[in-house]
Amino acid sequence: MTVKELIEQLQTLDPETYVFTVGYEGGFNDIVVSKEVEIALDYHGQWYYGKHEYANMVDDKSKYKIVKGIVL
Repeated sequence: MTVKELIEQLQTLDPETYVFTVGYEGGFNDIVVSKEVEIALDYHGQWYYGKHEYANMVDDKSKYKIVKGIVL
């Protein structure tokens, strides 16, 4: 998802709506926006990992599309 797509979705909500992320073992946390990082797209194939990975964790970056992004 791009920032533009996220903004479009958020604009459909009441601006006073709170935003949370799921806690590690339950509950919810406040959103924290990371600094911009490089991400290797479609890196993981196992269901228990997220699809993407930090680019600095990837051995052969030429095999993946590397994009700049933020992590919420």
